[in-house]
Amino acid sequence: MRREHVGVYTVGHPDPSPQGTYRSAVLAAGSGAHVSHGACAHLLVIVRGKAPPPEVTVPTTAHRRRPGIVIHRVRALPSLDTATLDGIPITTAPRVLLDIAPRTEPDELARACHEAWVRHRVTPPYIEACIARNPGKPGAAKLRRALGADVVLSFLEKGFLALLDAHELPRPRTNVDRRGDKVDCHWADRDLTIELVSYRFHGTRYGYESDVTRRRRSRHLAFSYGDVFERGDATAAEIAGLLAD
Repeated sequence: MRREHVGVYTVGHPDPSPQGTYRSAVLAAGSGAHVSHGACAHLLVIVRGKAPPPEVTVPTTAHRRRPGIVIHRVRALPSLDTATLDGIPITTAPRVLLDIAPRTEPDELARACHEAWVRHRVTPPYIEACIARNPGKPGAAKLRRALGADVVLSFLEKGFLALLDAHELPRPRTNVDRRGDKVDCHWADRDLTIELVSYRFHGTRYGYESDVTRRRRSRHLAFSYGDVFERGDATAAEIAGLLAD
């Protein structure tokens, strides 16, 4: 048995997981505490990387201090901004984005918004509703800009953009909303959408098959890793013809 915080102990787990660490932090912070900010972004896989130190939000103006825990105090934490994940009280994805916006670089915030859409279907209306519930929180304008920003997510996408540049073809918008779907590349003036297919990027057969189904539904054109890196000249010529139509 190991003490994590005052009154909180770990039994049978000498090296607790991030989930265990965050659960302990909630217990130590007291009634109404929820994992939030960077720690919650990690739990929701909105931001990748090493698990950050525990952060919790508590609905009180009373001063609470717990060594090893960053505690954010608010007058009230709306119920619509809270949820539970594997038994751990957390803040919702929209609230996490709003909380981390002031301290997150614009490119990183745009990617976090994309991950929140892909993993949790967080659309702009959900963000706007969260902002309305929390008037005066800093970062709202920055978060709105990030929602509409382009994001480049993979080596394949970077290679595709480099291919377009090499052949002096206009760049598309990347990873933006298009009729309810996130699309890889879109030229609005030509109403042309191109998706980039990579089994490695999807990681699982289910993810790959689901994406192929989405593309078929939306009638998107698709190019593969080989099209970009092995048959680049032919691919660029085909795209040039599509953009000229």
